Amino acid sequence: MLLKLKRKANLTLAVGTVPLPPNFYSVPPGTMCWVAGWGRMGVMKPGSDTLQEVKQRLMDPKVCNCFVNFDHNLQLCVGNPRKKNSAFEGDSGGPLLCAGVAQGIVSYGRKDAKPPSVFTRISHYRPWINKILKKN
Repeated sequence: MLLKLKRKANLTLAVGTVPLPPNFYSVPPGTMCWVAGWGRMGVMKPGSDTLQEVKQRLMDPKVCNCFVNFDHNLQLCVGNPRKKNSAFEGDSGGPLLCAGVAQGIVSYGRKDAKPPSVFTRISHYRPWINKILKKN
């Protein structure tokens, strides 16, 4: 979703912008990135009262073959299955930042909260984003 603000945001140290990737840019597997959110901290745990962040590695797309609808052209496979931290319920829509660039958006994952998780690949949607921004 793109939001159009009624007035310009007041940019401060706490409020800033994040660059988007170029059209159809592909972040290589193995890249370390950061995910942030207020989602659940585990299967039977509540959402967090404070913003959480976790370092996650971009994985080879084959790691996400466990997800029937995974499409490498549209999505990113994120999180080493041998680790325990991951994006989870309530984190959906949150950013995946790689070298300070928003490369993905939390989409879905496993029911047991273990990695990997699937993220929307922002670069695939840049032509649409650019088109909408030009209209406004």
